[in-house]
Amino acid sequence: MKLSDILRNTSVTEAVGDLDKEISEIVYDSRKAKENTIFVALRGTQLDGHRFIVDAIGSGAAAVVLEDDSIVGDDYFLSHNSTKVLVSNTRRALSALASNFFGRPADRLKVVGVTGTNGKTTSTYLIKSVMESAGDKVLLIGTIEYMLGDSTLQTATHTTPESVDLQKMMSASLEQGATSAVMEVSSHSLAMNRVYGIPFRGALFTNLTQDHLDFHLTMEDYFKAKKILFDSLPTGSVAVANIDDGYGERILADTSGTKAFYGFDPRAEFQIIRAAFDKDGTSITIHFDGKDYSIVSRLVGKFNAYNLAGGFAVSVMVGYDPFLASEALGRIQNVKGRFERIDSRKGFTVIVDYAHSPDSLQKTLEAAKEILKNAGKAGRLITIFGCGGNRDRTKRPKMGKISEQLSDISIVTSDNPRYEDPEAIVDEILTGMTQGSSRVLRIVDRREAILTGLDLARPDDIVVVAGKGHEDYQDVKGVKHHFDDREEVEKGLGLRI
Repeated sequence: MKLSDILRNTSVTEAVGDLDKEISEIVYDSRKAKENTIFVALRGTQLDGHRFIVDAIGSGAAAVVLEDDSIVGDDYFLSHNSTKVLVSNTRRALSALASNFFGRPADRLKVVGVTGTNGKTTSTYLIKSVMESAGDKVLLIGTIEYMLGDSTLQTATHTTPESVDLQKMMSASLEQGATSAVMEVSSHSLAMNRVYGIPFRGALFTNLTQDHLDFHLTMEDYFKAKKILFDSLPTGSVAVANIDDGYGERILADTSGTKAFYGFDPRAEFQIIRAAFDKDGTSITIHFDGKDYSIVSRLVGKFNAYNLAGGFAVSVMVGYDPFLASEALGRIQNVKGRFERIDSRKGFTVIVDYAHSPDSLQKTLEAAKEILKNAGKAGRLITIFGCGGNRDRTKRPKMGKISEQLSDISIVTSDNPRYEDPEAIVDEILTGMTQGSSRVLRIVDRREAILTGLDLARPDDIVVVAGKGHEDYQDVKGVKHHFDDREEVEKGLGLRI
């Protein structure tokens, strides 16, 4: 494709050099630059791609898209037969270029985006089930995996891939018959313009609670990043939000999409009028447009009542039949690492969950306590959790406090320490807990912590292993070592060799 065609509808401040070159690939890693490629210089949190422009040109890059005109002079570009393309924002430019290069694939898919702190992953699987029940072939993009239909394309590297990777995936999926796509849209991806220009048919907001403040710094900045999805919706799209969440109405304030709310609040167009939960699942009734729709699901807990209602609401608003949607939502048995249940032969239950923020941990533990309460027995709640390194440190004592308040026994351990000392992370968690309490155990080795929790469990207890969910590794000083909470639990219970 010609460079001029790839630049179509992109706001170019200045171009120096030949725009009729044939381009075979767009790259944002200078090490992948070669003949007939465009190198797009991105500013990252760790590195600035502008520092590697000379390297990319030296490797044969036919063109470079940049936003800082002071790094390399025009003469250098011309002398190396590389075209300079100056733009105001290279991340937005990358999204636009990638869309053009791959034939604007999002225009030919029914794309639904899901954003929020918690519930994104489960919601995407629920929406995928509805779409497939209507006969769609669905591309799913999210935290666990990227899927097309029943096939896993790859394990996820990012919740929302970089724009060029995202456009490439959508294009390839179209060639394989995809008709729809549902994706988790992270706050990072919105702030970094990875989904810029995608004409979402619908968008769903689940909730907003403390997370990622190492990146966004304040809750208001975090909120504003999420709001980008709704503010950029095209006319004719739909915008659906949880009205019971404190940010639900604010996030839709400026959208061009048709608004709808779900939740227990009577003002919601999709009102949850009945909800019941036990260890075997959740049943809810949603009142919409004068009719009641029942959903019976194997998913457990009040937070899944919201996930089911949100999935139902956005599916119906996008155009799927409400009866079809209610039936399809009930078919999802579980989502990997999301309140995933393992029953022991000794009569207690283990829950593996991705909860890694204060609110998600609280909701997970409250759901577990509700199951214990409904069982009417003397079961206890044992919680095993940690906090990730090189992330928001302010949530550590908060999560410690939540665990101690809601659990009979808390075992504080390591999560993904990354480049921090796991002992120091545990120390910070413990500042939010009662010092010297016999109900709080410090076991930094995660395997040992899980085995201890299983050893302490009695019939009718629930053991929650929180923080890693679907992840199958521990990140220690930049090295990912295989570690899967579910595997460790099953080995500890004698269910796996």
